[in-house]
Amino acid sequence: MSKKWISVLCVTACASSSFALNLSELQGERRVEFRSPQGLAEVCVVPKKWPGASYRADDVEKENDLCSYDFHTNMGICPKYTSTNPAILLLKPNASYSKAAIDASNCDVKKMNVKTEAKFKQSVTCSYTPAILAYYPVSRILGNVGRVPVAVIRSMDRDVHSRQTDKAIAHFQNSADDIKYSWNAMGKVHKNPANYPTVIDGTLSQIYGALSDNIKNEEQYVEVSGKGSYDTRYERFLQQPPFLKVSGSQTVEQMLGTKDFAAVAQTVTQMKDVSDLVLLDTLMNQQDRIGNIHYKFYWYAAHPSTQKIERMKSEAKWVGNQLQVPQAERDLMTGKQAALIKEMVLKDNDCGIVKTNMMRRVSALEKVRHMSYNTYRRFMAFERTLKDAYTKDYFMKEMLFTSSDYGVLVGNATKAKQILLSKCQAGELIFDVDLETYIPGATKPSYRCDL
Repeated sequence: MSKKWISVLCVTACASSSFALNLSELQGERRVEFRSPQGLAEVCVVPKKWPGASYRADDVEKENDLCSYDFHTNMGICPKYTSTNPAILLLKPNASYSKAAIDASNCDVKKMNVKTEAKFKQSVTCSYTPAILAYYPVSRILGNVGRVPVAVIRSMDRDVHSRQTDKAIAHFQNSADDIKYSWNAMGKVHKNPANYPTVIDGTLSQIYGALSDNIKNEEQYVEVSGKGSYDTRYERFLQQPPFLKVSGSQTVEQMLGTKDFAAVAQTVTQMKDVSDLVLLDTLMNQQDRIGNIHYKFYWYAAHPSTQKIERMKSEAKWVGNQLQVPQAERDLMTGKQAALIKEMVLKDNDCGIVKTNMMRRVSALEKVRHMSYNTYRRFMAFERTLKDAYTKDYFMKEMLFTSSDYGVLVGNATKAKQILLSKCQAGELIFDVDLETYIPGATKPSYRCDL
């Protein structure tokens, strides 16, 4: 990501709207207030749930955790020094580092060995608050595709954030890292707060953005993203083996020569994850996905008697080039129809909605031949709701969308429906990446294109 690109984006994203947020009007499903040292009422707002979406069992727990984090009492705070977009890290105090010690430190997070529980980001540089917020419910609407982390609306006393910004700017004073320019851009926000209504609230006393859960111990999904130039990252993605499988005409059974659950589980899961990713990022106008794709290990075990898949977290990890799987896990799975799976995680969703839609630019969805019927069915149902006043109101109130933002989502969904429906009707869409259909004894599902 070039420095020039970052600087241009800051001016565009931060000054493009006359929208001034009134924090007192935010209610959502749940609202929590915190007092800053200056006596300001900072807010944490859990957006309302979308009816019928596939929320996970622990989503509410994560929302509650996020809205229990107090910048001034129970969590250490530090500016983020890595990657390209500025953020405030919420760090959990431990026996070695109290909150006071964390706050007073030089913020070498790895050296301190403290856990980053959450990240607080704003609409600066590539990042856009409504994109971070909306990825969460849209992923659940589509069936929990991408396993996107929970996100809530949060505000912070501007004086407190300004001191964190100054700390970051001082840290990068003699650096050439890209994030230096991002923090400098944030410094401009604090110098002229009235010019940045997508970052500063209407009273000019608080900064607001998205507070998202920080997924831990994930691995880079290099086999999906590939390695190479940033400028050609999307073209490279289309040439990686996982996408070539998704865009190929062979069925999973033809590719692998079997329909055995344990034998196909990893391939089917990966293909579903890749096609889900393409659809989700197409809808959300994502600009910076490739290189920001991760995974975590889980065991999947099929149970023919219940037609269910048991999912168990794995402690498998890479040591050099060797994957080490705990023997206790192997023993537990002995005799079961089970496989160790890489579950894709889309944890960085900043650069969406008002950015360049890179999936559309490279016509990725047009190339997809394999898709989850569950994802297809859920998407078609969601697309139909986009003409309803309720849906627009939901995204504008709960996700902080502007009317223009909503128009982008509608336009992308309309295009995606045209592509998928025409491919389905032409027999060019293969619904063979729902892993449940590979459980022994599973009933062969019937498919309809025009839902």
